[in-house]
Amino acid sequence: MFLGFLAFATTPHAAAHVEIVSSFPEQFSNVNPIPTQVWIEFSGELQTLDGEVVNSLEVIDSTGIAVSYEDVIISGGRITTKISGQSAPGAFTVKYRVVGDDGHVIEGEYTFNASPDYAEDQSPMPISDEAEEAEFSVGAVVLAVFLLIFAIGYFVNLKKDKR
Repeated sequence: MFLGFLAFATTPHAAAHVEIVSSFPEQFSNVNPIPTQVWIEFSGELQTLDGEVVNSLEVIDSTGIAVSYEDVIISGGRITTKISGQSAPGAFTVKYRVVGDDGHVIEGEYTFNASPDYAEDQSPMPISDEAEEAEFSVGAVVLAVFLLIFAIGYFVNLKKDKR
């Protein structure tokens, strides 16, 4: 019975957090002309709380000026913001912070290049990588330790029985 409870308690539970599925513009892409909006699509719904800003999306142009304006628009798993028509061409940084429907906060940034005269064969200029998150299932670790202790005990008893 205890083993059954331990197996249930240590089984990894579904704890999938929202992840980026797609974006416009895409990371490290060259776009022509400078976009009028930026959006990121996540794998799950984003939380919205009346009267509170819990999700943000900021776009910064090559001069370091924030060129996103107005409130972000949340629609299911997509967050969208508008970009000023006065943006300077070059490297743009997209900074995001969202709260998934599970309450988990995901934040990071990525870059893209935009100019009215970008050629198709120009390579993008990366500035920073998207934030990555490493997750370890506590239940899986506990189960692995339990199985290791069980195996050691089994082999010790097996060796004792042979004497």
